[in-house]
Amino acid sequence: MGVISTDSPDSAAAATARPAMARVPLARTVVFGAVALLLFLLVVLPFGWVLNNSFHDDLTGAWTLGNYARIFQSAGLLEPLFNSLLLAVATAVIAVGIGVPLAWLVSRTDLPFRRTIRVLTLTAFVTPSFIGATGWILLAAPNSGWLNALWRSLAGAEAGPLLNIYSMTGAIFICGIYTVPYSFTMVSSALDEMAVELEDAAATLGSGTLRTMLSITIPLVTPAVIASFILSFIQGLTLFGVPAFLLTPTGIPVVTTKLAEFYQLFPPEIYMAAAYCMPLLLVTAMLFWMRRRILGRKQFVTISGKSRAGRRIALGAARWPAFGAALLLPLVSVFLPYAALLLVSLTRAWGQGLSWENLSLHWYWWALFGNSETHTAIVNSLVFSTLAATLCVMLGTVVAYIVERRMVFGASLFGAVATVPIIIPGIVMSVGFFAAYTRAPLNLYGTPLLLVAAFAATFLPIAYAHGGSILKGIGPELERAARSLGAGEGPTFLSITIPLMGGGLLSGWFLVFIPIIRELSVAVFLITPKTNVMTTLIYNAKDGGNYEAVCAMSVLLLLITLALVAAAGPLTRLTTVRRTSRKSGRKTAPAEGVLPT
Repeated sequence: MGVISTDSPDSAAAATARPAMARVPLARTVVFGAVALLLFLLVVLPFGWVLNNSFHDDLTGAWTLGNYARIFQSAGLLEPLFNSLLLAVATAVIAVGIGVPLAWLVSRTDLPFRRTIRVLTLTAFVTPSFIGATGWILLAAPNSGWLNALWRSLAGAEAGPLLNIYSMTGAIFICGIYTVPYSFTMVSSALDEMAVELEDAAATLGSGTLRTMLSITIPLVTPAVIASFILSFIQGLTLFGVPAFLLTPTGIPVVTTKLAEFYQLFPPEIYMAAAYCMPLLLVTAMLFWMRRRILGRKQFVTISGKSRAGRRIALGAARWPAFGAALLLPLVSVFLPYAALLLVSLTRAWGQGLSWENLSLHWYWWALFGNSETHTAIVNSLVFSTLAATLCVMLGTVVAYIVERRMVFGASLFGAVATVPIIIPGIVMSVGFFAAYTRAPLNLYGTPLLLVAAFAATFLPIAYAHGGSILKGIGPELERAARSLGAGEGPTFLSITIPLMGGGLLSGWFLVFIPIIRELSVAVFLITPKTNVMTTLIYNAKDGGNYEAVCAMSVLLLLITLALVAAAGPLTRLTTVRRTSRKSGRKTAPAEGVLPT
């Protein structure tokens, strides 16, 4: 008489795998211990030092609440807080107010040249905002800006400046236009991936375009809109380069530039700077708490089968006016500033105007071959970004695997720690690493390791979220089969899971590498002349007033970044095709391996 087993296949596989797992307790312990140690060193320790230092006095080193009392009793310290909040709110409003309609036009209508608009908008996404600010200084500086010079030639030499980029309005404008791509990307992705049966059904039942959008489309993308508003707000709150370039010359302080002032004092007020970071942390943490509360009350989901492309909404006579409106963002964020940077970089002395005699490649030769500091910064940027992105993706993927496969008790704690940097502004992370690792016994100040670690920690949430999203689409059956046949967890992960993740890991690497190579606020307190990177070199050179050199270095950084973006898609597709071909033994259609944005 046969006996019917009541064990599930999963439990049977787990029971078979237990002997194999029991044979490698040391390896498991070493891996989990190394991951826990890295998370502690990269996230917990820097944040802990910021919190600890905020309660100490810079003169005596004693415990005190005086730093916080000073913040709320000093008008000179409260003003930057209010200015930062104003800049952040205005940035978020502009980003959502422009990005959401633009995403709807590109994803849901028959707008002409939709792909071109998308590519140009993403070009603004990869452009460092402080480089955009440099381009607009050339265009809209009140005295020497080209647009103001054109205005005076039309309105008369006595006319005042039409534009003044050195103002809060100018900073809001720059922060806003270079934050729009965040909102556009998140909302357009939500619209592209949305199952459209409900919209089609509403149209079939006679609902108009506006009513369908208000009652169906907007509720479904509400989570993306809220997330994009929060991200845009945080960008406006924590940016350092744009306020340093546009507001510092006019004496308008914000929190990030005030933090830089604390480090420039002699002696530097490091403990006061730590306390001054806390309002940024509180505001960002509160925003994420509010998002969770708002979205936790109601969920917007669709229950359907395979989604299909919906009908494009016909704009009719409004098609070309809408196209013209959609081109405004690329015009002000890409075409005009890029043109200004390129023209100035090609002149030997831009104050002499454009002429054949003044055109020269001198500054590019100087940047690439004639100046050792610039050459070192280019090499440092590439090397540090490569190492940081690799460390970040490796750690983020392993943490995502531990969390998704529940490899250890309390695995969710690993994920929580890996996500914490998303609420820590980059300049606060810089302060934390300065506090934690510029003292004995490590004393890493002036070493490449300090910058690599700070970059990796800052962008760890991106790598972790990206790795988790890939693993959610990979079933654990093959891993269980491998372990049931005696393979250990490590070999299974390396031989089964990593190949299955394929081009997704490469796209994740580019997704981390690109923001690292253009990052300024994380590096600003940690660099030395030997560890300068391109962003900090441009920031420092701008103060010297040599705009020709600044523009040449900015163009080189843009070319490197855009070349990497252009290479990301083909490399990802190639990796995916090769992996699929090896598995199937035959040629297959290329998988879509577009770099996530």
